Amino acid sequence: MAINTDQLLDSARRLRAEVGDNIHDRLTASIYAEAEQIASRAVTQSGQRSRFDFDRTLDRILTSKTWGFPAMFVLLMGVFWLTIAGANIPSQMLSTLLLDWGYAWLHQLAATLNAPAWLSGLLIDGVYMATAWVIAVMLPPMAIFFPLFTLLEDFGYLPRVAFNLDRLFHRAGAHGKQALTMVMGYGCNAAGVVATRIIESPRERLIAIITNNFSICNGRWPTLILMGTIFIGAAAPPFLASFVAAGSVVAVALLGVVVTLLVSAFLSRTWLKGETSTFSLELPPYRPPRVWQT
Repeated sequence: MAINTDQLLDSARRLRAEVGDNIHDRLTASIYAEAEQIASRAVTQSGQRSRFDFDRTLDRILTSKTWGFPAMFVLLMGVFWLTIAGANIPSQMLSTLLLDWGYAWLHQLAATLNAPAWLSGLLIDGVYMATAWVIAVMLPPMAIFFPLFTLLEDFGYLPRVAFNLDRLFHRAGAHGKQALTMVMGYGCNAAGVVATRIIESPRERLIAIITNNFSICNGRWPTLILMGTIFIGAAAPPFLASFVAAGSVVAVALLGVVVTLLVSAFLSRTWLKGETSTFSLELPPYRPPRVWQT
């Protein structure tokens, strides 16, 4: 295709007028400003009082050998408690709407239409009741848990979890990047398995693939929350029910981490022996969670 030189030159002149004559100066100034900002955060001069750095201050707590794991436990406990406590009211409302009113109304409609008993039993007692139970019981926890988990990811906390677990995976004879794939597995096991391609060693990649199943994917979270609420939380006093239920779910999640480490250590010392690779992780800066995009 032939290029019209006149049109190309006209476009260049128009763009030149839009960006202004000092475009090179502005580009250079922006580069130096960015470099100065990076240097001011990374370099401390003698006799100068160090500036407050939000990322470093928070990392001293969240990635600390002393406070890193307790902070992780508290955050997970808070997420599950908000999920369980916050899902009670919408679950009750949906149960009343779908199971009490909707079920009775559909039976009245079937009786008015003289529907056969086998048809009303199949559609109302079978299909409708099963769907209504799933919506009333599992939809509210999912609608609360997944946005909270996404907010933690947007904030930049999940890479800190992988950083805290790196030392444990190294002792288990696995690659440190397995911590990243395991954390991704808590959102989706399929994504966690696909993410194991970032592990260069075939041996360590296979360990990560095998053990990713012990991460609780998003399809199992609502079931665990439901079971923790019904069987564990119901056995506690009413004012502690939500905390006990949340604690039981956190215990299951931590059990998955422990089993992952144990199986990884077993595989790396038996059938999948080999030298452990080194791992370097760049922690991203903390960012405000994108609430409205979640």
